[in-house]
Amino acid sequence: MALFHTGYGQTICTLPNQPFPQDTLVICKDTTYRLSITQYPGTNYLWSTGQTDTAINITNSGKYWVELDDGKCVKSDTVFILFNSIILEPETDLTIFCLNSSPGALSAKGSNLKWYDTLPIGGTPSSTAPIPKTNQLGEKIYYVSQTVFGCESPRAALLVEVIDKPGFNLGENILIPCGASGISLQVVEEKYTTYRWANGTAGPVYDATLPGTYILRGDNLCGSKVDTVIAVDCDTKCVHFPSAFTPNGDGLNDVFRATSFCPVDKFRLVISNRFGEIIFETKNPKDMWDGKWMGKPQPVGTYVFYCQYNDFVLKKDMFFKGSIQLIK
Repeated sequence: MALFHTGYGQTICTLPNQPFPQDTLVICKDTTYRLSITQYPGTNYLWSTGQTDTAINITNSGKYWVELDDGKCVKSDTVFILFNSIILEPETDLTIFCLNSSPGALSAKGSNLKWYDTLPIGGTPSSTAPIPKTNQLGEKIYYVSQTVFGCESPRAALLVEVIDKPGFNLGENILIPCGASGISLQVVEEKYTTYRWANGTAGPVYDATLPGTYILRGDNLCGSKVDTVIAVDCDTKCVHFPSAFTPNGDGLNDVFRATSFCPVDKFRLVISNRFGEIIFETKNPKDMWDGKWMGKPQPVGTYVFYCQYNDFVLKKDMFFKGSIQLIK
């Protein structure tokens, strides 16, 4: 407590040594701050701005001082005002959930977070982080802000995406065109999915230079899928038949049917016995002969078949004759 001497004795100074309780004040940007101090009776006030009231309005960052004079003593104090224009958005990351999974609440890096369901501006915030729904595929954007020194930051977007396990398809067996060095196998690339072929090659595209079976595996955080496609030479007939079959009911090679490596239309297959009797006939390449005629098993022996179809590669009708061994 300061003591001042007069001709009649000691005078006690009642003014505070530090009128401002803080040395620095952080204020939200784009506002007007009213800086005030306690009013003391009989005291004169002088601000660095030249004003003489107990409070002043401030719109700019800077150092401000005030001097108090009650006729007995003089006190002064300084405060630094900072209008905070650099409150950063919270840090967010893309969040991926699997279809029909049970997700937890969303998260972001920041202080005193406020969540907004779908609005970049306006809306009513919530201090509780939302839990996304995962019953539908697709994307949704949430918004979140943080509050520092009482000032709310701009809102950060947080993208949530619901995905499923890989669903690619290599398609039907494919023919390598005559004279070509190979053919490109590819699938439509799905986001967040990695692809690897059986020989270790990565990516959704593979150049098949030789006939054979090609296998592709796709993986993402929701699961995996494996698909296979067969590539054949252009001079390979679209339709093939086995040379023998064994209709004995053991589940192995019990039927005689066509195998196709390309689309087949205008198909007709006729099977005859050694007497020239037609015992099986179809126009569907997927139909099969079970070794019976009129419901009765046919004897072991050689049977003749005729096949006519439109060749997908040569673009013309094909006709050929062959034989099949029925073995038991």
